[in-house]
Order: sequence, then C-alpha cells, then structure tokens
Amino acid sequence: MKPDTTNEISTIELAKLGANDLAYIRPVQIENTIQFMLVAGDGRELGTTPTFQSAYLAALENNFEPVSLH
Repeated sequence: MKPDTTNEISTIELAKLGANDLAYIRPVQIENTIQFMLVAGDGRELGTTPTFQSAYLAALENNFEPVSLH
C-alpha cells in the first residue's frame, strides 16, 4: 500500500495563485435555516447571507471574483 502523499498548500502559496481575489459560496445550516456563507479562496469565512444572490453580490462589492465549485 502506498503512503498518503496528500500535498498541502500554504496561505502564501494560495495568495500567489490568486486566492486573495477569489471567493466561493456554500450553503450552511444555521438554526434550522439554510444560509449562504461567502468564503475567501484561502478559506477565510467572510460572512453569511440569507440568499445565494446576496452572497454573490457581496463578493462582487468586496472585489472578490465569485467562483463555482463542483
């Protein structure tokens, strides 16, 4: 069996790749309701909103490029 060779990337390396300019939106459950969390490309939680659209607009208003994750 091969050992786990998972590579980790540092915050500095992410910034060099443009992570400081990217943000993604993910649904989260808070107090039995679905909210949408805006997360910076480097993993920092930026905030939550009640709708996907408001999270998307918040990303744009704060100079982040919203990206889709599959």
